[in-house]
Amino acid sequence: MPVRSFADTSAVSLAYAIADATTPAEVTAAAPQFSYLPFTTEGFNMAKEAKASTAITNDRRPNNSKNTKGSASGATTLEFGATPFIQDMLALGLMSEWALVDEVDASAGSFITDSDLKRFMVFEKTTKGGPEATDNLYHERYYGTMINDFTMEFGDGELITLALNTISTFADYASAVAGANGLGGSIATTKAVPADYEVADSSNNLKNLIIKDSQGTPLEMTFSDASLQVQNNVREQPGLGHEFAAGVGVGKVGVSLSGEIYYFDQTVLDAHMTNKRLSGELTLDTVDGTYTVYLPNLVAQSPSNSADGENQDYKTSITLTAEKGEVTIGALTVVCAIAITYLAKP
Repeated sequence: MPVRSFADTSAVSLAYAIADATTPAEVTAAAPQFSYLPFTTEGFNMAKEAKASTAITNDRRPNNSKNTKGSASGATTLEFGATPFIQDMLALGLMSEWALVDEVDASAGSFITDSDLKRFMVFEKTTKGGPEATDNLYHERYYGTMINDFTMEFGDGELITLALNTISTFADYASAVAGANGLGGSIATTKAVPADYEVADSSNNLKNLIIKDSQGTPLEMTFSDASLQVQNNVREQPGLGHEFAAGVGVGKVGVSLSGEIYYFDQTVLDAHMTNKRLSGELTLDTVDGTYTVYLPNLVAQSPSNSADGENQDYKTSITLTAEKGEVTIGALTVVCAIAITYLAKP
């Protein structure tokens, strides 16, 4: 018997297309552009709910159980930068679309805010059985996919990442030989390869992370780590006669900035205890472009600090929760919980 070689994680690829298709036929009819999605981790899964028969038997042995209602969800982590697939994920995660800061002058950049535009994706997860055209490709497809939440992680000296969690309304799978074009059995006719880009890190590319008081004065706050999360509170909407979900529901948007800051004084504690309003701003600059994130109306939630041992930095753990506020972008005043501007570099 020949030596066997089992699959490596490098055999797995992810591709996505922005489309509200829920079946393979709808994808074929719409023919959306699929693009590969470079990822560091992924967790796309489909499953059915196990139901055990409760019929009484005279031999005590279970019988006639089956798997019934399906569910499909996904997760993936991306390395952040000024690249189109990151801009797609930000827009889909904020349920919005990029708009020009200045309708006349496109060089002024673009922006997005949290909104309620329901946009969907199709994901195809492919595992290749080998490098040859005669080797099999194994596909898992996730349709009607919405981003439930995303988190940007800023660690000390670390690459900045964008982690997504998704919910899908339908999923299926297929396999076929790769063929001459390497796409055998795929629902995509082509898959675009993203261009190289500078991956942002929290030392060189994070230019500022500023928290301001209600008068706009920056506070003495230095973060040792931070994370920015947007939560859409997406839920499956089951329906009779549907193998998976009949639809997806969307709740309130939740935006928060959390992390640890070096202790300086009681400003953060005072803001929490007296319900003072704060605002936040952070800038990410790469060779490809610059993002600026605005959080116009923040509430300090449960700051806590404790001395856990000798020879350690004394820090405060804090979560800043965003509420509705106003941001001035160019000549526009927009109402939002979060706004992001992007300016491409020539």
